[in-house]
Amino acid sequence: MKVKQYKDVELKTEKEAKGAGIRWLLSERDGMTDMAMRVIEIEAGGQTPHHAHPWEHQVFVLKGTGRVIAEGETQKFGPGSAIFVGPNEEHTFHNDSDETMEFVCMIPVRATSAYDH
Repeated sequence: MKVKQYKDVELKTEKEAKGAGIRWLLSERDGMTDMAMRVIEIEAGGQTPHHAHPWEHQVFVLKGTGRVIAEGETQKFGPGSAIFVGPNEEHTFHNDSDETMEFVCMIPVRATSAYDH
């Protein structure tokens, strides 16, 4: 069993992102074998890079409002929204609110090697 407070986990910023960072809550380093759990934080007016990769995202929005752009389609979201981004979909998340956006993002453990965590 593992229990962590997410704010106790280091926020790692992404050089290609505008005001966005990741807290790696549970990954293979914690013994995860299937899915990794992260909290993404995006400052007001910030965004993640526009990118694609061969794995899916499962997202649950905790705080903030914004939009996700995937494959040219834009969807607005807010707290309580669940978002699925499929494998190889070009996507980006934008924070349109005046507060730091926070969302939980789950990806396959096999995908974590693509990140510095």
